[in-house]
Amino acid sequence: MSATAKTKVLWIKEENLRHILSGRKTVEVQVGYPNIKRLQPGDILLLNEQYRYRIIAIRRYPNFEEMVAAEDVAAIAPDLSDRAALLAACRALYPSEKEQLGVIALELAPEETTN
Repeated sequence: MSATAKTKVLWIKEENLRHILSGRKTVEVQVGYPNIKRLQPGDILLLNEQYRYRIIAIRRYPNFEEMVAAEDVAAIAPDLSDRAALLAACRALYPSEKEQLGVIALELAPEETTN
């Protein structure tokens, strides 16, 4: 990994955080806010100021529809059954003007610590 890896605090809704911590959710979806667009593979996310996760991969999409067509539903929303439900959930969370910023899929893995 790059020596220039950054650490960024990212706040995650409690239900999504539980899925990430359990290993059921491995992809976090965000809209393209400038601070999210600056993230790079190898950067560390400090989820809710407590849990360290490394960004393994970043995939960028112009909208939720294309993201939902390409990504594994279970990796994003383990409790949802299909792509239509995931698309509806994303659009319920973010209004259309936020979706227009672009959609970022962050593939995460727990940061291994050496003590």
